[in-house]
Amino acid sequence: MKTLWGKQALVGLALGTLILSTGAALSDTPKTMVRAPAAKPARISPVTLAHDGLVIPGAVGQGSRKLPFGTPRAKAIELVAGNLGPAVKTGVYPECGDGKPLGYADFRGGLQLSFSNAKFVGWTLDAKGDVRNRMANGVGIGTTVATLQKLVPDVFIDPGEQENGGLGPGFQSDTWPSGWLDGARSTSKIVSLFAGKTCIVA
Repeated sequence: MKTLWGKQALVGLALGTLILSTGAALSDTPKTMVRAPAAKPARISPVTLAHDGLVIPGAVGQGSRKLPFGTPRAKAIELVAGNLGPAVKTGVYPECGDGKPLGYADFRGGLQLSFSNAKFVGWTLDAKGDVRNRMANGVGIGTTVATLQKLVPDVFIDPGEQENGGLGPGFQSDTWPSGWLDGARSTSKIVSLFAGKTCIVA
């Protein structure tokens, strides 16, 4: 009987040691951290530039939406944010042109909306703006004066002699957006665009 109990005790001790060692091994196994997939950046869709506002492309299967000057500020920001993402900066220019404050909202892609009395009244696309934001006829940043004159028949090229008080070369139109140029020659190019009331042209 002593021998049997002795053997059982040895077996039990061995099993206990095995279980303890296995448990320790499992607890020592490094845990693998599972990271959540990174959020995809918001898709930026270009907008169409117009002399009386903007045209916002619709989702797949939906038509474009016009965003005319006079649209309430909140609605204008909401529509543009749907394509360019949320405004990266908002604020107010204390004095602008006529001496009155002018609100603004900046979006990715170099587009700025202007507001007066809580209404959308103008936009600018700066020199570093997304070149995909263009007029309906394809004119945009980088377009030459020669092409501009072909596609915008009523365009007026202003040499903007700075020595005479001008702001630099630019162009104006009654039916299309206006803008600034890097020169007044046929090979000169558009460097920025605007329409409506802005803090440069109020």
